[in-house]
Amino acid sequence: MRTNHGTVAILLVGGLLGCASAPLPPKELIEARKSYERARASAAAELAPADLRGATEAMERAEQAFAGGSELAEARDLAYLAGRRAQLAESLGRAAATERQRRAALQAYGEVHLALRRRGAPAVDPAGPTDPPAREKAPVRSRAPERPVVILNQR
Repeated sequence: MRTNHGTVAILLVGGLLGCASAPLPPKELIEARKSYERARASAAAELAPADLRGATEAMERAEQAFAGGSELAEARDLAYLAGRRAQLAESLGRAAATERQRRAALQAYGEVHLALRRRGAPAVDPAGPTDPPAREKAPVRSRAPERPVVILNQR
C-alpha cells in the first residue's frame, strides 16, 4: 500500500490548525473560575449556601455564553459578574464564620464570668482594666504650683 506523503502532511497540518483555532477563554472567565473554586472550598458552602448557589448559576451562564459562541463582550461581562458573586459568597461565608466564633467566645466568657462570681471572685470588665495596678503607675511629676488668674479691669 502506497501513501502519498504530501496528503498525510496536509491532513496533519489541517488537524493541528483545527485544534489551535479553538478560542482561549477570556481572562475574566479564568479569574471567575478561580474565585468560584475558592468560594466552594470556603465556609460559604456551609454558611452562605444561597449566595454560593447564585454564584454557581452565574458561573454556568458565563460558561454557556463562552461555549455557545456568544459575543466575547457578553461572555466577559457574565464572567465578571460570576466572579464578583463568588467573591461575595466567600466574604459572606467568612463573615458568618467570624460571627459564629464571636458568639462562641461570648458564651465562653459568660460561663467563666459566672463561675468566677460563684466563687466570690471580683467581677472582671470585658473591656479590660481601665487603670493599671498601683505598682505600675508612673510617678506624677510635680509642676509649679498653679496660681489663680487675676483679671484686671482696665479703664
